[in-house]
Amino acid sequence: MKLQDYKKFITADFVNNTRRGFADWRDCGGLCTDVIESLEIAKEGLCAENRYADLLDLCNWTYVKWSNTDKDDSSGETQEFCACVYDIWETVYTEGEQSLSHKQMLDVLLEHLDGRVFDYMEDEIYDFILKHFKSEDELVKKKQFLLKVMDDLRRQIPGKEILQYSLHEKEDYYVRVLADQKRPIQEIREFLQSGDRYTNKELLAQIETEYGNYDEAIRLYREQIDSRPDSYRSDGPRKALMEIYRIQGDTAAYNVELYNMMTAHAGDEKYYMEYKALFTAEEWKVRWEELLDEFADKLTMINLWLRSEDRYDLIMDNAEPDNEYVIDVYGEKLFDLYPDRCLKVLANAADSQARISKNRRDYKRIARTLKKIAIHPGGRVLAAELAAKYRAQYPRRTAMIDELKRF
Repeated sequence: MKLQDYKKFITADFVNNTRRGFADWRDCGGLCTDVIESLEIAKEGLCAENRYADLLDLCNWTYVKWSNTDKDDSSGETQEFCACVYDIWETVYTEGEQSLSHKQMLDVLLEHLDGRVFDYMEDEIYDFILKHFKSEDELVKKKQFLLKVMDDLRRQIPGKEILQYSLHEKEDYYVRVLADQKRPIQEIREFLQSGDRYTNKELLAQIETEYGNYDEAIRLYREQIDSRPDSYRSDGPRKALMEIYRIQGDTAAYNVELYNMMTAHAGDEKYYMEYKALFTAEEWKVRWEELLDEFADKLTMINLWLRSEDRYDLIMDNAEPDNEYVIDVYGEKLFDLYPDRCLKVLANAADSQARISKNRRDYKRIARTLKKIAIHPGGRVLAAELAAKYRAQYPRRTAMIDELKRF
């Protein structure tokens, strides 16, 4: 099949899933599915014929067409489409070098960084280029390209301050190229230290690690953790420290960070199980009691640990007086052990919902809670009593009465 014929099929996908050039939320999913299917068919056919240059041409042509099509892609269609294209680039790069050199492919992708696609999609091109094309000549070309882009941005910034973010982004890309070139670390340090952005320190720490400068990397990661100690911000640096300590064989330091990650992510069982594995059975009995003391005032955070240690008595305590979520997650076991207490928690949750409910959506939630109650022994009577109570307490809430009529 000719390249133009593939393009006609993809054009038809856009025509069939847009109205006056716009794909609304109802049509965008279909557009994404159809275009990806057409690209996959083209990929199979063109690869079989060793026509990788045509495949890249078709892929990039579709990429630009997607960017230029107005759409409501609030369900993530653009991300899904970009992932498909990225996979095709990967195929062309790894399998097609005999018919399309890496140098030629790099030139083509660089040409598409001229503003013809919007920023998020342009970032995908940069990401691919930075992760590939690592020969000496290719790195030089990427470096020269980024220098030009940065110069252009600096000239425009006085009249467009918003471009400052784009400049920072390109500076990070430039540093990645310097690191791939194995430029002297002092050159990279001086470039990044000319700015005082958090991402500069993060990137420099990564590069120091790649260069084997572990002490400096550890210092930088520690600075990041100290400046932003909350778990969300410190996760990346802590994981990086764990990897460095693993490489160095520093078990004690690794275990300290493992404990920090475990406590920051009490809902992630992998850290807990890894930490527990550090102890013998007898040692763990002692350490477990110590952990219970450490978390005495925040036991609700460690339900996952409590389940692992079969401490459903404490999980039940955490559910009271009205934590319906705990019953939802651990109810299968809790109802076997404490059926009356579980029903009471759900009844209290329903009472709380009834007090603050304002619309039919809220009333539906009450009905769902009563349904959970009704499926357990003795629950049908309790659910009916609660429904009758709410009808008596709130006689003017006709929508609530309607939602609860089955009880």
